[in-house]
Amino acid sequence: MGKKQFIYHKTMKRSLKTMSMGTILSAFGLFCPLVAQTSDSISMNLDKVLEVALSDNPDIQVANRTIEIKKYAKKETITGLFPTVDFTLAGIKGVIIPEANLGGMKIKMGSEKSFTWTGTATLPLVVPQLWESLKISQSSVELALEEARSSKISTLATVKKAFYQLLYARDSYDVLLQSYALADENLTQARNKFGYDIVPEYDTLTAYVQKVSLEPTMLSMKNTLALAEMQLKVLMGVDVNEPIRFEGHLSDYEEKLFNDLLILKEDNGIDNNSSLIQIDIQKRQLILSERLNKLGYIPTVALQFSINRAYSGFLGYANTANLTLALNWTIFDGGSKYMKTRQNKLSIENLEQTQEYIKQQLEMSVSASLNSIETAAEQVVSNKSSVYASERTYEISSKRYEVGMGTQLELNSSATSLQQTRLQYVQSIFDFVTAQAALEETLGKVITDK
Repeated sequence: MGKKQFIYHKTMKRSLKTMSMGTILSAFGLFCPLVAQTSDSISMNLDKVLEVALSDNPDIQVANRTIEIKKYAKKETITGLFPTVDFTLAGIKGVIIPEANLGGMKIKMGSEKSFTWTGTATLPLVVPQLWESLKISQSSVELALEEARSSKISTLATVKKAFYQLLYARDSYDVLLQSYALADENLTQARNKFGYDIVPEYDTLTAYVQKVSLEPTMLSMKNTLALAEMQLKVLMGVDVNEPIRFEGHLSDYEEKLFNDLLILKEDNGIDNNSSLIQIDIQKRQLILSERLNKLGYIPTVALQFSINRAYSGFLGYANTANLTLALNWTIFDGGSKYMKTRQNKLSIENLEQTQEYIKQQLEMSVSASLNSIETAAEQVVSNKSSVYASERTYEISSKRYEVGMGTQLELNSSATSLQQTRLQYVQSIFDFVTAQAALEETLGKVITDK
């Protein structure tokens, strides 16, 4: 070993003790957790993730229970059409019994003990308000169903975005790993050349700085990846410690990118937007409420049958039975129904104005989303070409440096450009799929009617 080589190796040993030990430890922390994640874990793609979210997400479970509540409320209203049967049993103990004085004789007028039981059955015959209430109950069920659909749309769109965020973090981390591997190769090459006095020490130090400067970004991205996994698991409704391996890469979506864009351009109507549908149902409810209020002026008719049996020590048993046809008609209520009618009309006007305003906002949002999606699609094509050009540039720079025609600065510059173009490529696909998920949520297309 020559003197120059001896000095080089001695210097690098000292550097490893003072500088590179942190690099080794941090690199160990960068790579090992990723290996541990893949053992004894369940594999899930996007479809499986959405399936789990549909069954386990708390928001969706709450929405489903709300539907059941509204259905029971409707059944409760229907029970008003059935007869009601009441039974009353009473026992009376006389404390003071009236007495009559007949020729000096005191005679008690009544009994100390008496018993009475009464049975009553009532059947509503004409109840217009109750009939209209059934329609309102049905519309409440429809509103609950639409709110549940809205919850599913919102939840699945959020889960999709979280899944894409996870893929983005992982793909970006993979890009950084590739850059780290290239930087390590360049450092090894620079050290070897410096050991043989082919390049100056500056090249070795520059290559070393190029490598270690990636580590903070990699650590940050690793934390981002871990956070993205936990966030996705929370949205799915599973334990954050559940060992799950999420499959896929953002590049998987590149093939159908333009096909999806064409579909969205052809079918981007807002008729299925959940907010608009809910407003329509609420308007129907207000119209039904107005009719319900007006039907309060129509009399109600009910048939009632009652039977009574009483016993007292004074009179013995007494039985009675009655059949009653009752008509109830509100003649004057102080204008209460009129005031309610005016309230409903104003509420309907408010809903119509709100609906029109929401339509304008949705149309603007759809237009902006389509522009963002189209721009992202163009950027994917452009960035993919840039990645290819950057890879060729790096290959040429690496070969030039290897044969002594290029500089370390040129090699580092091409490596940095390659890293940036790869990250931009990943970013552009991420922008496309997240904008697509947001647009599908606006259009109400995240889930189907099944």
